[in-house]
Amino acid sequence: METQTSPVTVTLAVSVNQFRALGGVFPISATYKVLSASPDIRVIGGSVIVKGSQPAVIVFQLTDKNYVFVGATFDATAATPDVGTSEFPSVTIDRTPAGNKLTIVDANVPENLGKTYSYVLLVQNTQTAEIGLIDPNIINEPRP
Repeated sequence: METQTSPVTVTLAVSVNQFRALGGVFPISATYKVLSASPDIRVIGGSVIVKGSQPAVIVFQLTDKNYVFVGATFDATAATPDVGTSEFPSVTIDRTPAGNKLTIVDANVPENLGKTYSYVLLVQNTQTAEIGLIDPNIINEPRP
């Protein structure tokens, strides 16, 4: 019988420094603070680096109630489009009065090791209804 490994989890607080609506030249300026860490997941600047062989759960929490998550998109830096449907099988958004979070499951599929995924987190300004994007990276490091 094959054993299932538990996913590793990291929680990141996302602070919007400057909101910029879609259609402009620059994405939203944001910073990340690691709230709960895992030795298999590192955050360097705007990149989330996942290593190991088990799935990873990446939780983004907005710190300002003037913004809410509305989605996420993915594309690997590869010769052909790869929107990450096998690598990121689950993206969920929880919007409650207590806070707003977007959770991504990185399945850590063996054939995707070494790939860098560009992705954007779509954010809506609750005061103006404008949508902007945060543009970090997810890197699946090859196993040692």
